[in-house]
Amino acid sequence: MAVFITGGHGHIGSWAAYFLAKEGQRVILYDTNPMVPDHLNDIDRCITFIKGDVLDFARLTDIFKQYKNEIDGILHTVGIMGELVLENPYGNVRLNIGGTLNILEIARQFEIPKVVYTSTGAVYGAVTGTVAEDQYPPIPCDLYGSTKASCEFLGQQYANSFGFEFRISRVYFCYGQGKWPSRFIRLYRLAFGALEGLEDLTMDKGADQKLDFTYIEDAARGTVMLYQAKDPKHNIYNIATGMPTSVGRVAELCRKYSHFSVKVELGPGELMQRCEALDISRAREELGFEPRYSVEEGIKKYADWMKKATK
Repeated sequence: MAVFITGGHGHIGSWAAYFLAKEGQRVILYDTNPMVPDHLNDIDRCITFIKGDVLDFARLTDIFKQYKNEIDGILHTVGIMGELVLENPYGNVRLNIGGTLNILEIARQFEIPKVVYTSTGAVYGAVTGTVAEDQYPPIPCDLYGSTKASCEFLGQQYANSFGFEFRISRVYFCYGQGKWPSRFIRLYRLAFGALEGLEDLTMDKGADQKLDFTYIEDAARGTVMLYQAKDPKHNIYNIATGMPTSVGRVAELCRKYSHFSVKVELGPGELMQRCEALDISRAREELGFEPRYSVEEGIKKYADWMKKATK
């Protein structure tokens, strides 16, 4: 049997595929981008790639007809993130929510027993401190978080109505191999841009913003653990480190381990309203999840990859 991963060449999707394929699990990757991430090169024997868009319901239908009785679960990772949603609000909201609706309808029509959705700590909104899954109802404070919360509600009600499992992995500020700071949101560029040798890493505020920066391998591995869990007690799990780290500290570590000589200047204060960290007690106790990388260890590994990738 196979796992169908949307956004299969994306950051979380490709790393989830990596961990599944390493275990010998057959994986079908679905993405608009045909470029294979380098960490998948050595395990392609377990991977089938299909080029396609989650908004193309007819294509999804044809694929699931072709692989009928072979796909026993879906990992849905596709989504436009953060402030990038604002660049094309109609199109990006449609992708985030409409793409999820298409996957849910595919699960209903083809009787797929399990869908795992990668959500975000942004659904908690403008709360403080470290937040547990049931501590607050989702109250997002931006358009991106609103699309993710909407998909959570939609998925849960589809599951309740049509009898399949809908599990939610709430990840938070993932970084690491496969993601280029120059192609991502402003905060990410400021925090990690030194690793890519970017210039103009200057902002009058932001150094004091504390967030739960999670190395991508930990985020993907925890999401895979949720996918593989047998009858989990809950359907929502925070997958992060549980520890807040300031943007200023991340930028400092990136300068320390960067293979480029760059300047980063961040003023005091915060850039956005977000909780500082996600409480991962539930994932620890019920899934056996434990992050393997501290922020410093993750940044060092990221820097080594960036050095090779920029040659």
